[in-house]
This record gives sequence, structure tokens and C-alpha cells, in this order.
Amino acid sequence: MMTASSTSGSEAAPSSAFGRLHPRMQRWIYDRGWSSLHDSQERSIGPILGGDRDVLIAAATATGKTEAAFLPILSNLAGDTGRHEAELPEPWTAFDPWEEPRTTPSAGVQVLCLSPLKSLIDDQYRRLRQMCERVDVPLHRRHGDIPAGERQRLATDPSGVLLITPESLEAIFVNRGPLVPGLFAGLRYIVIDELHSFLTTQRGAQVQSLMNRVGLAVRGRPPRIGLSATLGDIGRAAAFLRPDDPDRVVIVESKADGRGLMLQLRGYGAAHGSGMADENGRDGAADRRRPAGDGSPDDSRHQIAGHLFGHLRGRDNLVFANTRNGVEIYADLLARYSRRAGVPNEFWPHHGNLSRDLRETVETYLKDPSLPATAVSTSTLELGIDIGSVSNVAQIGPPPSVASLWQRLGRSGRRGDPAVLRLYVSEQPIARRNLSVSDALRCGIVQTTAMVRLMLDRWLETTDDPGFNYSTLIQQIMSVIAQHGGAAAADLHRALCGPGPFRLVDQRRFALLLRAMASHDLLVQTSDGLLLLGAAGERQVNHHHFYTAFQTATEWRVVAAGRTLGTIPIYQPLREGMLLIFAGKRWKVVGADRSARVVELERSGDGTPHFLGGESVGVSDRVRGEMADVYRSSDAPAWLDGGAQRLLTEGRAAYHRLGLARTMVVPLASGVLLFPWIGDRALHTAAIALLGRGVMASVEGPSIRVSRTGVRGLTAKILELVYESPPSAFELAEAVKNREVDKWDWVLDEALSCESAGARLFDLDGAWAFFSRAAVDLAGVGDSPA
Repeated sequence: MMTASSTSGSEAAPSSAFGRLHPRMQRWIYDRGWSSLHDSQERSIGPILGGDRDVLIAAATATGKTEAAFLPILSNLAGDTGRHEAELPEPWTAFDPWEEPRTTPSAGVQVLCLSPLKSLIDDQYRRLRQMCERVDVPLHRRHGDIPAGERQRLATDPSGVLLITPESLEAIFVNRGPLVPGLFAGLRYIVIDELHSFLTTQRGAQVQSLMNRVGLAVRGRPPRIGLSATLGDIGRAAAFLRPDDPDRVVIVESKADGRGLMLQLRGYGAAHGSGMADENGRDGAADRRRPAGDGSPDDSRHQIAGHLFGHLRGRDNLVFANTRNGVEIYADLLARYSRRAGVPNEFWPHHGNLSRDLRETVETYLKDPSLPATAVSTSTLELGIDIGSVSNVAQIGPPPSVASLWQRLGRSGRRGDPAVLRLYVSEQPIARRNLSVSDALRCGIVQTTAMVRLMLDRWLETTDDPGFNYSTLIQQIMSVIAQHGGAAAADLHRALCGPGPFRLVDQRRFALLLRAMASHDLLVQTSDGLLLLGAAGERQVNHHHFYTAFQTATEWRVVAAGRTLGTIPIYQPLREGMLLIFAGKRWKVVGADRSARVVELERSGDGTPHFLGGESVGVSDRVRGEMADVYRSSDAPAWLDGGAQRLLTEGRAAYHRLGLARTMVVPLASGVLLFPWIGDRALHTAAIALLGRGVMASVEGPSIRVSRTGVRGLTAKILELVYESPPSAFELAEAVKNREVDKWDWVLDEALSCESAGARLFDLDGAWAFFSRAAVDLAGVGDSPA
């Protein structure tokens, strides 16, 4: 049974700002049939119309944030259009009345809108086209899939609104550097869509740098408008938007959505099978005596797929899996259930490695009200692509974060209907041999319960500062040099390392970074001190991969019968005859071109899922603390089904049996388990510090496993750490072998590499607070195993 809840919010109040909009925008609203403006739209009109303030709009998904920004923006531009029209010569008094009116030359792009996804830009283009046409404002878009003709129109007539990805804007700076000032000469606004997706990432550092470089090119400070649905720290988001003056950013934070919420968390016990279905939609080790799809197979994947099939079919829905591999598996299972039931398939995969046309086909299905469709997705449909009304949102496995869960929930409940969230978590059966302590604690079900409780309390994670951002700074240095044909070191530092993502890079560090780049022939210096691109730097900048700031796996193009299906990262040896699942279908590899990185496939009746990646998001301190509260509580939320309640009861029983209500220490026959209920950064910091003391320590879920050291030996080592001066993050990073995480980290010398990794990876305060508590707990525990 789904449990009804309610989200806080209120209906929009009668508009007092409507009259300030341009009459053509008022008419557009009237034609849409809107009876009122949403709270965020109402409150954004004034500060954006003023044209001199940065504005951050934080509101729930599907509350019209795009319109909140562009209704006042286009109202201002409409006024400009009217003035330009008035300046045209009067046909009847001009020298030749039948001559075509001479239009005012283009003054450059007036609105620069940066968006994280190509598909989101295409969606915004469709949404904004009618609005822009109403006020005669040109609308352009620019990303890697835009045809050359459409890109050329922007180059010949830069004007109006430009929707663009950060990578395409980077390409403009590199390839059209001298033209940038003219291209953006008329810039009035910079809009950052889905701002939360850029926070504390290398791509976000690139966006901040690009905004600053645009301002330098036009010698102005056009106001910045940030749009976001999920923000855990509104102050940090304001600082991202305007690093040198965050206190003057106007905050429009609206929690009004007026939706109800239907919620259920379902729990399953996994079986011993391979987890891969046969042609009939069943696992080889599952019960073959019953038809697939009725919930009878022991394999939790089939049980989850069966429930999804029974409750989602006939409506539009989104199902989120945590990896591309999971997306392919569940899309495949659901398609097989459809075939077995003799009904048309309504379930389709959607992830970043699929080709654009396949993704857009799924999005078209979702938008078509006459055609029920369910997309099984990674995070590609988490952002604000307009896919129409969605009945259900399902999450398989613990969500990546509370913020992500809230963002996904926002995709449901449009048009006045309640939001519907279905969560599915499977755990290992108690009868399984060698069941780990983490499995016995039912950490998956407890973590998901904790996240849902925090979501209902409207709490969201605060993003961590990534530190020096050396990787993106390397890219930006080369980009600026390419833009201007050369640059002096002092000018580069002054332009790039002010308030913003590179603020920690002082002149000494900047000089070290330039030397490291020169050692790899990315830079050379002339006799008068001018920095130019070296031979290696020229090759890097001239490659299209240069424009991205983030690291990507090597991609192979996947082709069947001459048609490109998408791309796939290859993490394991590739050979002919290899079986895989891709685009919701099963394939066999029949050929591969290594030089062109092309894999040729043909349809197969069987297949083993190929690992398609999926990024792991670190669990926060607050989520781990909430997990401990869930264990200590006896409350069983009504939104847990019977299976989830049973698993929660088992986890709580294990928690108390192990004594975790009074201590974090669990002695084992060959070591110790420590459960401090802290976030992943602090856990990994503690494990690295213990390794530095000769203790074999590793992070295992929410715990640290210590091997070959008993309680007494561990106590002595932790006391040494507590009473001696803690090492610096730099010193801890010296022992880390995989410091090259970001795209350009390979350029850094040893000192810069350790400094960068230390700032990004470690939480020294959290780790040493844990050591202090662990020393007390260890003092009261013997060496007898659990």
C-alpha cells in the first residue's frame, strides 16, 4: 500500500508583478491559460527586470523556473526591440518608399544561457521558441550535435538568446577568440540552468571561469541568473554565482509546490542466482515452475521488475537505476515481461552512452499523451528536461544522495496530481553463508530509510569544496593563450585566479603550475616572457576533447547493421563473440576496428551485461548519523512495505546484538570492525591514516575493517594518532597511488599533485574526531569476537 504524505507549500498568490511585464509577455501568459504566476515567478520579476542584480532562483522541479527567468528577461529585450524598430526609417518619407527597411546591425548575443546537457538545451529551445517569437528576439542554440548551418547563423548574426553547453562556449573562445568581444557585445544577462549540477565539480570550475572571461571580453558585469531545484546550502550556491560579491545576490527560494506525496519503500531478499535473466525473463537459479512476472522468482531483480511491470504499465513513468549496467538489465527484463504477456513494450533505456536519436525517441514517447511509456534511466532524466506529466518515479537501490532523490521525485506529480515515489532495495538472505556484518545490518534498507526521512524534513546535502581545481586551471590557461595568441604569466594569473574556483592558487603555486605545464611541452616562453602553446599544447587544444573539463572513459562507437546505437566505455578485454546488453537489447560482438574504436554487433538471443559505468557519490555525515538514529528507533514508517519492515527489523536486531547502541567497536576473529557513522570522506581519511601506522584498514560500507590487529593493538595505534600532531592532508596524499582523478592531473608535479588530492579527498577534522571517540570505546572492549 502506498502511503500518502504531503509536501510543504502553498498555492501561488494573486500576481502583483504581472503588470510590470511587457504586454507581449502578458499576452503569452494569457494564451497559456495561466490564472496566476507561481511564487518563484512572481518574486523573480522585479529583481530581474531591474537588470543590475544577480538572482538565484531555487524552486521545486516543474514550478516554471525557466519562465521565472525569461519572462522578465524577454520583457526587457522586448523594450529594446521596440526602440530599435522606432529607429528604422519611415518608408513613406525615405528616399525610396519601396526599399526594404534598413535594420539595425546586430549588437551581439544579449542573453547567454549555459546548460549542462545537450538534451536540456534542445528541450529549452522548444520551450522558449514561442516566447522569443512573441517579442521578435532571435533564439540560437549551440552544442556538439547542432548542424553546421545552424551554427553559422549564430556566427553571421550574433543576437538574442544563446543556449549553449560549457564545452561549446569553450570552443568559441579557443577557435574564435578575436571575435568573442563582438559576439557578446550586447550581453545583458548570463543564465546558469540547473546550477546545482555544476557546484564543486571541475565542470563547475570551468563554468565560473567562462563567466568571468565573458565579462572580461565585454568589459562589463552582466547580471547572472542561477536556476536550481535542489540546494543544500543556498549561500554556497550564491558564492558560486558571484564569487566576489555573494551577499548581493538576490535569493528567490520557493518551497511552494502544493503537491501531495504517495510514497512506498519495498524491500527484497536477494537469491544465489547469477542475477541475469534467460530468454523467458527468469534467472537460471530461480524457480522455473512459475511464470516470470508474477513476483515468484527468488531473484530480487525479477521480483522488482515484476512489481514495476504490474504497477507502471499503461502510464508514463521514470525508473532510476544507479548505473548504466542496471538500466540495461531492468529495461531488458521489463521488455521480456512485456513479450511474455503478449503486450507492446512500454519500457525503454535512457542513459548517456545511447545515441542522441535513441534518447530523443524515448523522450518523445514520454511526451506523447496517447502513448504510455516508462524510461529506465541513470541521472540523464533527473534534470529539468520537459517530458510531460509523469505518474510514477521509481528508484532501484539506495539513491546517490538526498538531493538526487528530491530532484528525481520532482519529476512526478505535475498538473495537480500527487507525486508518486516507489523505492526498491534488495538485501542478501540471512541464510547465505558468510553473511557479512554490513549485510546483517541491512545497510541498504536503513540508508534508504534515512535518506527518505531527511528528504521529508527537506534537508539536502551541502556540497564539498574541491580545493585548488588545478586540472581545470590547466585547461583554462591553455584556452586563454589560444584565445589571445599568447599571454604573460602575470596577466594570466590576474585574469584567472581572482575570487572563484582558483582563488587558492597564489602566485607561487601558479608559477609552479606553469613550470609543470612547460615540462610536458604544453607551454613555451619567449625571450620577452610571453607564454605560447608548446607543440604538445597545440595538439591538445586542437583536439575536440580539449573543451571538456571532466575526465571521461575511452568510448567505443557501437554499430549494428550500419546504424550507430551509441557509445560504450570498454573496461574489460574486448573480443569477437563477446555478449552484451545495450539499448535494451541483447547483442553479440562480431567485429571491432581498434583504430577507429568501433564495435560491430548483431542481435543475439542471449547475453551477459557489460559494465557501463556509474559514478559513486560519497555518503554524507548527516546521512550516516540519520542511519544510526534509524537503528536506535523502534519506529516503523508506514511507507515501508512488509518486506522492508522485516528487513529493517532484522537490521535493528543485528545492531543491538552487536552492541552498536553503546559502542562503535565490533571485535572479529581476525580483526576489528569500527562503525563511527560518519561520512565517506572522513572514513577514507581515517583508513589512510591507519595504513600509515602499519594497520591494515579498509572502508567497508559504513564501517572500517581492520585486519590482523586486535582491539589492544588498534587501541595503541589510535592513541598515537590522537596524542601526536595529526599529519597534513598533503602528507596523507603522498601515500595515495591514484591521485590522477581529474582530466589534467597527469600534468601536476609531485608537490602540486599531493596538495590537490589532499584538499579534495580528505576530512581531517572528521577523522580525528572519530579517533578520539574510538579510543574511548576501544578502552572498554575486549578481544572476544562478535
